[in-house]
Amino acid sequence: MSRSVFAVVTAAGSGSRLGHDMPKALVQLAGVPLVRRAVDGIRDAGADGVVVTAPPSHLSEFEKMFVAEPEVAVVPGGSIRQDSVYNGLLEIPRLAKQIGKELDDRTPVLIHDAARCLTPERAIRDVIEALEGGLRAVIPVVPVTDTQKVVEPVPASSKIEKVIGQVDRAQLRGVQTPQGFHWETAMRAHEAGRELLAKGVELTDDAGLVEALGEDVHVTPGSALSMKITTKLDLIVAGAILARPDQYQSLLDE
Repeated sequence: MSRSVFAVVTAAGSGSRLGHDMPKALVQLAGVPLVRRAVDGIRDAGADGVVVTAPPSHLSEFEKMFVAEPEVAVVPGGSIRQDSVYNGLLEIPRLAKQIGKELDDRTPVLIHDAARCLTPERAIRDVIEALEGGLRAVIPVVPVTDTQKVVEPVPASSKIEKVIGQVDRAQLRGVQTPQGFHWETAMRAHEAGRELLAKGVELTDDAGLVEALGEDVHVTPGSALSMKITTKLDLIVAGAILARPDQYQSLLDE
């Protein structure tokens, strides 16, 4: 990898579903905060500079964690993920200047979730290499293995839904992070996303913003280890994986 690489790690979410009264990214997995694992993983895979978006109410805790690392900047996140990512992107030019790294239209920029802190280096490098090869938007994905049904809309209070169709799962992919973009593409997509938000349209991922521009998005192989740690069960499963180094290594090798 010859070009500079930057990343935004989103870490502004709540840890309530993990059973903790603190930001999710500060919850520890095998004694290490999720955000620490995520930042280390993405830097090991080749990111020269990382911007972490943190809850404004806990900004100092995140800043202390990375105080000795000039390659890592911490900025306040927003009320929704899209705002947080945009805040992180705006910080990248300052960070690039601070650490003396090149930033141009084709610079790879990764957008990663702190909750996917076990993402293997291979999965991250695949995204970076595809961007360096000329693709402007690349996301890691995994095949969908469950049968997919379409249901009729019902009130949120209802526990029973009616099946009205089935989707061919062979055409479906589960999307993971880091999602990667050329710097110019990421900024153009998020600037357009601001306009969509003003109209009440919120897209669920960064690649969706690029698709809304009419741009192509390509995929690389994701990993089972890139699971998003959102619930107590996810945390238990991730801890169990790390407690078995042999099993963990076998998953890394897949």
